Amino acid sequence: MDALGQHWGGALIAGLFGLCVGSFANVVIYRSPREGLSVLQPARSFCPGCRAPVSWRDNVPVLSWLLLRGRCRSCHAPIAWRYPAVELLVGALFAAAWWLSPPVDTPSFGRLLALWLLAYSCVAVTLIDLEHFIIPDVVTYPGALAGLLLSLAFPALHTGHVGFRSDSPHLSALSAALFGLLAGGGSLFLVGRLGNLFLRRKLEEAGVQDAMGWGDVKWMAFAGTLLGVFSVLSAIFMGCFLGAVAGIAMKLWARARGADSPVGLPFGPFLSVGILVELVRPEFAWMLIESLARLARPA
Repeated sequence: MDALGQHWGGALIAGLFGLCVGSFANVVIYRSPREGLSVLQPARSFCPGCRAPVSWRDNVPVLSWLLLRGRCRSCHAPIAWRYPAVELLVGALFAAAWWLSPPVDTPSFGRLLALWLLAYSCVAVTLIDLEHFIIPDVVTYPGALAGLLLSLAFPALHTGHVGFRSDSPHLSALSAALFGLLAGGGSLFLVGRLGNLFLRRKLEEAGVQDAMGWGDVKWMAFAGTLLGVFSVLSAIFMGCFLGAVAGIAMKLWARARGADSPVGLPFGPFLSVGILVELVRPEFAWMLIESLARLARPA
């Protein structure tokens, strides 16, 4: 098999692995916001309708949903199309990550693991936040710990980042990851405090306590462990920019329909897109900043 064939084969295997991780992501998305459930308990997947345990043959990613025609084997209740969609999305992201960063050596293998971790987390955070307006700790806390451990094990993840020193790669990579954690969580915390200061009246009228949820702060602290200081700040800028554009568009749409303007938006999905953009095109945020600066400059 030639090099191109091996590359395609590796991407295919990565995509199949991603389907399995996507199945786990579905468990996290469904269970973590609901009281009485955890990611580990009950141990087996179950039908949300009749609570019947799902057998292994009915739990094969995508394929089982197709064979069952999107219905539970026990009660025949519909199984949401979101389940195979999440599996396919995570599988596609895992395959794309392999394609962009094939593991040809130890540093690239570490980068691939970091890409996979962030890709899975972006999908889980986006869907949970869109539906429940929360980002659960079961995603952010283990993710931050995994980010720190990956940084310690694969110091090349932070080459050139703030706090990295080539004479002590492992400890300095851990230091760089901690700087990224503080930059990601701290900067978003400051954004939230400023939002509380300038939007206090609107927040009180809407019955909203904080302009920025703690879940968003923890989410970017986790992302910072792998992105580093400058990349996590770029991702936050992209998330803020996309959120502002979406907010303005929704206000204009509401005004055109004569309806009340929306008070708030789940911010996690925009931050997730910002992270993915930063992973694929790390220079894009700065290009956008330069373009906005030129537009704002007087003629």
